[in-house]
Amino acid sequence: MSEQPKPTADSEPATEQSTGTADEPANPLGVDRPHETAADYTTTELLAVAAAREIDDGETAFIGVGMSLMSGVLAKYTHAPNCQLVAESGYVGSVPPGVVQSISDSVLGVDALIATDQCEIFVDNQRGAFDVGIIGAGQIDSRGNTNSTAVIGDQTYEQPKVRLPGSGGSNDIMTSCDRTVVMMRQQRRAFTTDVDYVTAPGHLEHADQRDELGFAGGGPCAVVTDMAVFGFDDDGEMVLESTHPGVSVADVREEVQWDLRVADEVETTPEPTRSEVAMLRTIDPADVVLRGTDYVYEVEFDEWTETVREHWDELRSIQDDSTRHDTQ
Repeated sequence: MSEQPKPTADSEPATEQSTGTADEPANPLGVDRPHETAADYTTTELLAVAAAREIDDGETAFIGVGMSLMSGVLAKYTHAPNCQLVAESGYVGSVPPGVVQSISDSVLGVDALIATDQCEIFVDNQRGAFDVGIIGAGQIDSRGNTNSTAVIGDQTYEQPKVRLPGSGGSNDIMTSCDRTVVMMRQQRRAFTTDVDYVTAPGHLEHADQRDELGFAGGGPCAVVTDMAVFGFDDDGEMVLESTHPGVSVADVREEVQWDLRVADEVETTPEPTRSEVAMLRTIDPADVVLRGTDYVYEVEFDEWTETVREHWDELRSIQDDSTRHDTQ
């Protein structure tokens, strides 16, 4: 599914907003035919939706500020309204109305149940307080060990081939969250037989090694890419579980360096619904994360802020409606 321009408006009439049930996810934006497959979704949006579905209702989810934030907020507004989002800057139970530029952005604290600090968040994480974490990575191996520090190649750590952003919270999340979801682009150079540096330990070299090292968390449970969704077997080996629409098992194998294990029955990843895509585009009105556009640099500041404000006000109104409904 190729990246496509985002429509400026929905020409079809909206339906009533819905808070959703266990069998029918919420339709907070009042999208017409909300549970039908979206006709114009992108691979990036499919990736975000697939990761969001890894968060269960009632769970506490440790998220970042890019794609993982979008997936967390999407889950909160749709199938997991009772999940609590955690930001490493110190907020617990917040409902950010949109994408942010850094972990220190105060928008991450909107409607937070708790506003503490970074130290407290990571201490709570080490105590095993969080159910699921979502991280990204530059490299990953067959056992879910990830690298977001440096691609060294034939050079040295001090002067690597590519210097990556660094661990951030990924090591802590992978070490201590009950389970971890990894979001990545599917590229052969990234799905490597040996990561150049273990930033966040997955299932290491054998199934019992995490316990031997005293890690509180269970390690990676899923890897979600723009081509497929992978799980892990009891020994900690990555297994292909579903491919996205139009992607074959052979296509995925070509983008993996090792002899990939494949489930007996590989499913097709459910496509995003109209409601899910509309929500993602409302969370990221300027396409900063969804398409990495330069929109913010191409328009006047007033136009950019007005676009963001309109979308955020829409999400805030949904939160206000939900609060009133809960108190009645």
